[in-house]
Amino acid sequence: MRKLGTVVIAISLVALLGIQIYQLLRGGQKETAQVEAAVLLEQIREVCKLVTVEGDFSELYTEKNLREVTLNLPIPTYWEFSKEAIIEVRGKVLVGYDMEQLSIKIDSTKRTVTFSNLPEPDILAIDHELRYRNLEESFFNSFSPEDYTQLNKNAKEALRKKAYESELLPKARAEGNTMLEGLRFMMENMGWRLQYETPRTLPNTESTGVAG
Repeated sequence: MRKLGTVVIAISLVALLGIQIYQLLRGGQKETAQVEAAVLLEQIREVCKLVTVEGDFSELYTEKNLREVTLNLPIPTYWEFSKEAIIEVRGKVLVGYDMEQLSIKIDSTKRTVTFSNLPEPDILAIDHELRYRNLEESFFNSFSPEDYTQLNKNAKEALRKKAYESELLPKARAEGNTMLEGLRFMMENMGWRLQYETPRTLPNTESTGVAG
């Protein structure tokens, strides 16, 4: 299903690009090219975030806290009161591309489409839930509502760290390269060339930043 979603998005982008290029060829004016490029950019920006892979994670998270209390008895006496939370955090991590910064330039004379500010894959969202496996607290060191909020935040960050240590980001990059390579191939068949302002290595292309 994930691959199907990627293919659908890629086809949609290609279709939008094809429509804009066709309109550019019919217009033939520089002002029109600028307008159409802006329209194309806005249409692609409607996607905003492109998810290419997702992963399910489960992590057992433990957090301990130790509080020292001084009791002024005949002599100062130090006591330690602890609290501990064992939490099972499960979540779905979505990885892909934030398309907000992507820029597209269309040159109808040279028949080129230039991408700039291509994003790198990153974690786009984490949908998680917590299950408290064990909570131990003491009279002088109990869990407050703020503690539960912080536990939720810390558990989510633990899940994020585990996702970064996994193979999700390399897989997302591979999926993104595959999509761009498909877009490049279809543009070449229409007599256009896809290029990049910053170098980007794609399968079966040279590392000069120009595809085609």
